[in-house]
Amino acid sequence: MKVVFDGACLRDQPITGVGRAFLNGVAAYAKAHGACTLLVPEGAPAPAMPGVEELVAIVTAPRGAFRRQLLLPRLLRRLQAEVLHSSVASVPLRAPCPTIATAHDLPWLHPELGEATTARQRLASRRALASADAVIAPSTFTADDVRRCPGVDMRHVFVIPHGTLLGAAPDAASVAARHGPLLVLGDDRPRKNRERVRAAYALAKTNCPALPPLRFVGPPDDYVDEATKLELLRDCRAVVQCSLFEGFGMPVLEALAHGAPLLCSDIPPHREIARSQALFVDPRSVSSIEAGLIAIHRDASMRNKLAAGGWQLARAFAPAVTAERWFTLHQEVHRRHREAGPR
Repeated sequence: MKVVFDGACLRDQPITGVGRAFLNGVAAYAKAHGACTLLVPEGAPAPAMPGVEELVAIVTAPRGAFRRQLLLPRLLRRLQAEVLHSSVASVPLRAPCPTIATAHDLPWLHPELGEATTARQRLASRRALASADAVIAPSTFTADDVRRCPGVDMRHVFVIPHGTLLGAAPDAASVAARHGPLLVLGDDRPRKNRERVRAAYALAKTNCPALPPLRFVGPPDDYVDEATKLELLRDCRAVVQCSLFEGFGMPVLEALAHGAPLLCSDIPPHREIARSQALFVDPRSVSSIEAGLIAIHRDASMRNKLAAGGWQLARAFAPAVTAERWFTLHQEVHRRHREAGPR
């Protein structure tokens, strides 16, 4: 079975959490199941694939919605693709092989967020999700949103969480040695709730002067490379992730995987990842966030418990686990396609 991975999520450089998770999954897939192809958008640098360079063939692919619809089917025929696995909610509507789309989130179904999307963008995503042979959602919350879209076969929506590499197992000494900032990872969209977090931190600092500094890391103003991000995850006092909305929550998973105590918003995707191994707060309440910041700084016993329990949870999100679930889905859509006959 020749699988082609569509790395459309790599078009925006530098590569951030979801893109990194996708590449880690492709690498794990190649190690377990052999050669595959990775499409990289025109103009984007070919990603490093250490350890699997000879197994992952990197091919340049068209960029732009119209050119992808026109040219991707031709490229897939030339590559003799038997399954196309897209990293985004975009697949060619006339593909010569079964297609799998990935829906990271559907913010237009939540108008309270106030995030602008065009009618054209919404239509393109809905058509792609309805035409795909399968849709991957990283959380049950997002899968439920996908099932609300017209034309989507609910039986063909699959929850496969993103994966991440596991850091060193934490112990009491390593948790006590965390003297870095309260770390917030992510961009500055309103859904990330930065203003309330800033306001809560200002109040918490007044009531707890020993509170570590608060640091926002991510586009557009404080992007750091992957090595620096991992260093911050190892050193931070705690990760603070108080989003109002997420389709998944990569920073939550990364915190668990690196033994960082976690303070996060009580929203369904975060609960699905962290279960009971986080200090949950109401993201719309400044006072709730304030109390959480003080508690996670002062309570060493809680930090130890969350770090150890979170790291154990993160083991289930290893890229190899994601890759196996991808492989099972590839076999399923390939089987269905064979039984249905030529398109």
